[in-house]
Amino acid sequence: MLPVQDVLLGLQIVIAIVVLIVLYHVLFIVVDARKIVRRVQDITSQVEGTLLKPLSFADQGLDVVVQFLEAKYKEKDAAKKKKKSTKKKKSKK
Repeated sequence: MLPVQDVLLGLQIVIAIVVLIVLYHVLFIVVDARKIVRRVQDITSQVEGTLLKPLSFADQGLDVVVQFLEAKYKEKDAAKKKKKSTKKKKSKK
């Protein structure tokens, strides 16, 4: 029969080999996970670009419309003020 110390030494060697194998596999898993994350980031950036281009065009168009409407409102407001000032001048005379 084998002494207990020899059995424990054998178990330690087996455990060390198993740990090395597990670490080896973990290394490949991590490398593959990094590749997958990079691909997902690339796909995400492409999707963002695809979605943000039309949104930015719509935003620019909306800005143009808002500026146009503000200019029209200012023109109407200026015309109303001018009419009021001319009416006041006529009523004073």
